[in-house]
Amino acid sequence: TDVALADGGVVATRPALDDTVMVESGFSGGPGIVLARANAFPVRDDASGTAPVERVSVSVEDWSKSAALTGREAAEGGGVDITEADILVSVGRGMGGPDNVPLVEALAKALGGVVAATRAVVDAGWVPYSMQVGQTGKTVAPKLYIACGVSGAIQHKVGMANAGTIVAINKDSNAPIFEFADVGVIGDALTILPKLTELLASR
Repeated sequence: TDVALADGGVVATRPALDDTVMVESGFSGGPGIVLARANAFPVRDDASGTAPVERVSVSVEDWSKSAALTGREAAEGGGVDITEADILVSVGRGMGGPDNVPLVEALAKALGGVVAATRAVVDAGWVPYSMQVGQTGKTVAPKLYIACGVSGAIQHKVGMANAGTIVAINKDSNAPIFEFADVGVIGDALTILPKLTELLASR
């Protein structure tokens, strides 16, 4: 989820221990390969840097060629791709239950945005996996991210930390999401969302 130069080498930051901590990992030798998620790094307007390209010869052992495709499973379709959306309204367990998801959908519609969700909500069956943001879901970088009833656990944070503006609505004033949100609203999302949606619709 992050890459930096330290002590003369590359240091990568990645989730570990079932996504509960972030670990900095270096290389004992080289060359090294760093894989990053889509949207894990913001696009820079001044991206004018250059880097040398070096070809490395690789010998492939026979055992490296023994893998075979045994089947193919189509991913569950979910309509709009949340990784491409400029505005995301995310539903967390703090919304209480699947019956309250329409409140989030109404706000997203009023903003011209798309609904996203946390892993807990997806695991509970409220919404399909295609909406999941986080370490085991999708990494997003919208211009606006509104988190409704989202606690902001590290597993979710790594999937949306690069959003332009993060707005958190949560009645728990100690929720971790308030530590990195740009705007925090402490209150019951079930009460706030309908009023916010009505205000936006009137404009």
